[in-house]
Amino acid sequence: MQFNLNLNKGESRGYAFVAPGVMVIALLIIYPILAVIYLSFVRSGFNVTEFVGLNNFINVFQSHQFAQIIKNTFIWTSGTVVLAFLLGTGAALLLNQDFVKLPGLWRAVLMLSWIIPGVVKATVWKWLYSYDFGMLNHLLERIGMISQPVGWLSNTNLVMGTVILVQIWATFPFAMLMISAGLQSIPKELSEVAELDGAAGLTKFYYIFMPLLKDVAFITILILIIWSLNEFALIWIITQGGPAGSSQILSLSIYDKFRSFNINGAAATAVLQLSISLVFAVCYVYQAKKEV
Repeated sequence: MQFNLNLNKGESRGYAFVAPGVMVIALLIIYPILAVIYLSFVRSGFNVTEFVGLNNFINVFQSHQFAQIIKNTFIWTSGTVVLAFLLGTGAALLLNQDFVKLPGLWRAVLMLSWIIPGVVKATVWKWLYSYDFGMLNHLLERIGMISQPVGWLSNTNLVMGTVILVQIWATFPFAMLMISAGLQSIPKELSEVAELDGAAGLTKFYYIFMPLLKDVAFITILILIIWSLNEFALIWIITQGGPAGSSQILSLSIYDKFRSFNINGAAATAVLQLSISLVFAVCYVYQAKKEV
């Protein structure tokens, strides 16, 4: 009986230590999420709040820009995730080769593009893409690849590709780091045995490395997807969603509605984005629990 009493006292002390953290999480995360969900189902006015059900979502879906925003979001997410993962995987495989000297140093150099603050990255790239003063146009003109400056940020056919390139540059080191960790966990004996059996290059990668890296690759791709879906600062600083909405994605659409005081429309769009992100977040948690 005395043991149970002490145990209960210990549990009470544990709850007391945990309570401040739980309260902070509830205040900063749970309450805002619940408030946004509530606003997505009502129409707010001057001292008047009216429940409207799914009308805010219907208005978002019927917006003439919605189809373009969804298309841009899909192109942005798929382009950045696929290319960043492939580039990161290629860099990890290259740095894992025996002939590469000082692989740790090269990894540290490549990681710089990931650890630089997002606002700094976006601002630097915006200047690089500048029509009049951009270093990119100047360099391409000097080597003869273009005869006049290119409007990287004003051409509706080019702007999405330019911001995708920046996001790839910023996130591929994360994929490289994850895949490198996976490669280093693979015993070298497996690779040596495969080489003795005649496997090399792509054959060894397909039959040896891929099955052992599939879980790491899956989690890496999920994290990249969530990051891309929720990215805001980079696109906003470089293009602000323009020109003519050609680089507008869901996260920017939320901010634009908020700036125009369409609070309920912004909340509905935020709930839509949250729902999409939650699908991938649940997959990530499920896969992470399997790893444990």
